[in-house]
Amino acid sequence: MRTKNLVAAIAALLVLTSGVAAHAEGLNNLAAGFNGLLTFPFDPAIYAADPPEAFEGMAGEPVTSGILGFFAGVMMIPYRVSMGALDVALFPFWVFPTLSPEAEINLFEKTGYEVEYE
Repeated sequence: MRTKNLVAAIAALLVLTSGVAAHAEGLNNLAAGFNGLLTFPFDPAIYAADPPEAFEGMAGEPVTSGILGFFAGVMMIPYRVSMGALDVALFPFWVFPTLSPEAEINLFEKTGYEVEYE
């Protein structure tokens, strides 16, 4: 819990103290990267509870969609971690778009900062 609050406070401080658009874009990448790196363990549970639309209409949907959703969340972990790490590494180079997939959980919600995904 302390780590989450510390990261949110650092990101909010960085975002709020930057008035230049280029820096804001880079800081958005930093926030998206941190968000992905800190929330990836929740993907299997989130995808099991709310499976992707591609799993709707399957035979035995109430059971199979949750199970397949869990495995889809597990498969999302390496993608979210690698793209989050790239976002954090490349944030000084603001010309790069946000690479992280849109997160299901926004750690910066209480700060009022909304991470923008491309």
